[in-house]
Amino acid sequence: MSSGAPDILGRMQERSPTVSAAAHAAARNDAPRAAPVAFTPVTLSTGPRPGWATLAALAVVAGLAAVGLGAWALVTAGTGSSSAGVTARETALESSVAVLSSPRAVRVPLTASARRLVLVVGDRNEAVLLVRGLGRAVDGRAYQAWVKRPGSAGQLPAGLFDGADGVVRLTQPVLRGATVSVTVEDADGASLPSRTPRLTATRS
Repeated sequence: MSSGAPDILGRMQERSPTVSAAAHAAARNDAPRAAPVAFTPVTLSTGPRPGWATLAALAVVAGLAAVGLGAWALVTAGTGSSSAGVTARETALESSVAVLSSPRAVRVPLTASARRLVLVVGDRNEAVLLVRGLGRAVDGRAYQAWVKRPGSAGQLPAGLFDGADGVVRLTQPVLRGATVSVTVEDADGASLPSRTPRLTATRS
């Protein structure tokens, strides 16, 4: 910068006392000015707003998705390809988000759960359980979900979970007329419920 720069700045300050110290420093250091940032306007949806349970679940899923994608990045950085386990988790997360974000999703609280368990069924009969305030299962035990198809007396295992708040993706489709129930089983799960389920929800 030329030696005349301080003189020029001094004359500017004499004409305009409001010149800031930051401007003085910028002129002295010959710092370039940042280009103005253009902001794109955001259009808000006018559709129906999801309930608190959906919002909470979506938040949980989003957090899990971030963890899953972070793990995927670490795996691909180390091996050059994603593992089957990471791909399965990504698929489960995508399925859960699709169910929860569908405006046509059916929501049914499980009886005797005080709304701590809510069944949500999406367009393709895929379903999740919203878990809120249920409490963790004791050591060596786990909650197990079951699906009884319409017209069938058998209970199909549909997933294990520990009871912490979050979203449980059911591994069985939930058709119209099907009943979803939850029991407490051994940590490894069971092939049939060990007792008559009290926590149930039937999709109409």
